[in-house]
Amino acid sequence: MAIQELQSIEEISDFFEVFIFDIWGTIYDGQALFPGVKNVLRSLRQKGKCIIFLSNSPQIENVVYERLSALGIDRGLFDEVVTSGGEAKRQLSKGHQSKKIQFDGPVYLTGPNRYPNVIPEENFLIQNALDKSKWILNAGPDKAEETLDDYIKILQRAKSLNIPMLCTNPDKMVLHGNTTHMCAGYLAAYYSSIGGVVSYIGKPYPAVFERCKSLSGKMDTSRYLMIGDNLETDIRGANSIKFSSLLLGTGVHKITDKSGCNLDLNAIQSFQNKLSSFADYAMTSLR
Repeated sequence: MAIQELQSIEEISDFFEVFIFDIWGTIYDGQALFPGVKNVLRSLRQKGKCIIFLSNSPQIENVVYERLSALGIDRGLFDEVVTSGGEAKRQLSKGHQSKKIQFDGPVYLTGPNRYPNVIPEENFLIQNALDKSKWILNAGPDKAEETLDDYIKILQRAKSLNIPMLCTNPDKMVLHGNTTHMCAGYLAAYYSSIGGVVSYIGKPYPAVFERCKSLSGKMDTSRYLMIGDNLETDIRGANSIKFSSLLLGTGVHKITDKSGCNLDLNAIQSFQNKLSSFADYAMTSLR
């Protein structure tokens, strides 16, 4: 089915009951909210819609709540926040281990200073040396400006020790103003490419979407709409759990013309075919 171009989310908002919004690249460019975001949220709330923010942020939910508040999105404009970092901490705390890998024992953190809250320290000993670690918690680089080159030797050493990795942000890159920064998913992709074993928590994997369903209390998946900018995470995840999805042109994919005012439908189709991820709807930006 061909993707349907929208001029406003109002065109479809009456049908859906639960609206799941990505954050980075969808409502926010890493520095400021996109225009019109608050108006959209207010309109949906006035209609009694459930609104959940679902982010691949490796931060725990409280950190993202604070970020949203600083952006002027008050608590009355949404119901819940779910993050991959928060879900990772929850699963580790409860001992819900991967079916393939047991994440237990001393752990090496890729971002100990930038993401200190993901690991439940009461259950795990943090190690600074790989040869004393049983697994790696990859929440992303320790500094925003770091690149893969800063981690190649570490990851190659980890592979030589056959240390498994848990990646708490499957995104490879994130929008920050007019530039992009490397995320944990990029490190994980490299580690996998050299033979390292990686497990993921976050979009597009089902656990975070199931968490959203549990929090909303709505079981009819046909009434869910996932809104995001990333075909590999937001849209693919929605496809896997049978949610409808809306792709925006404000993030990682170049799907608008140079003015940013019009969708490039050929580019969208090319990206979708390449990534085998298919949105139901598309807009240049949220409005």
